Amino acid sequence: FTEKDGIGQQEMRKVLIAYSAYCPKIGYCQGMSSIAGILLMIMPAEQAFWTFVAIMDRYLLGYYSEGLLALQLDGKVMENLVKLRNEKVEAFLKKNKLEACYYAVEWFMCGYTRNLPWATVLRVWDIFLCEGGNVLINVGVTILLLAFKDQAVRDACTSFDKAIRFLKYKMPKDLLDEDVFIEEYFQVRLSDKEIQEEHIRQLAKLEEIVP
Repeated sequence: FTEKDGIGQQEMRKVLIAYSAYCPKIGYCQGMSSIAGILLMIMPAEQAFWTFVAIMDRYLLGYYSEGLLALQLDGKVMENLVKLRNEKVEAFLKKNKLEACYYAVEWFMCGYTRNLPWATVLRVWDIFLCEGGNVLINVGVTILLLAFKDQAVRDACTSFDKAIRFLKYKMPKDLLDEDVFIEEYFQVRLSDKEIQEEHIRQLAKLEEIVP
């Protein structure tokens, strides 16, 4: 995909233009190319297009709509679910005002393709295609716990700037290794019921703000 007008870019352009015509209400949004790209690496363009449509309709519904409300809602769900696995990390995030809007938009919109080592991305996508959109929330919870469960890290990140910089750029690579990451993922994974219950709570709060 890095070669200008190479086969990768041509196929991606076809998929994204086709989707814009198929769903003009949404059209093209930043981040879609990452989703299309990973699909084109594992299947032909026509299959990639229909898989892309299915993902948009079932797993990422509303993520690319105006205002990104569905994406923001899932970010709040993820934030609040951290406390079910580690209250110290949840307290740390609140203390430093490290809200999901500062880091999770790219995570969700790009399916973590820009945020994890490629081998880990492929493992995450195996789970995502099998289990659905809640995987994105669980992956986010896993990253936050791996990043900040160590007391020494929390002590060192004494401000929002230090915490967000560590989360985005300074996490030790070994924590994101595919075997380490996936083992942690399955240890902390929240159930669909837990996620749905939190989703209902956050949706009610949102409706109070935006009737």
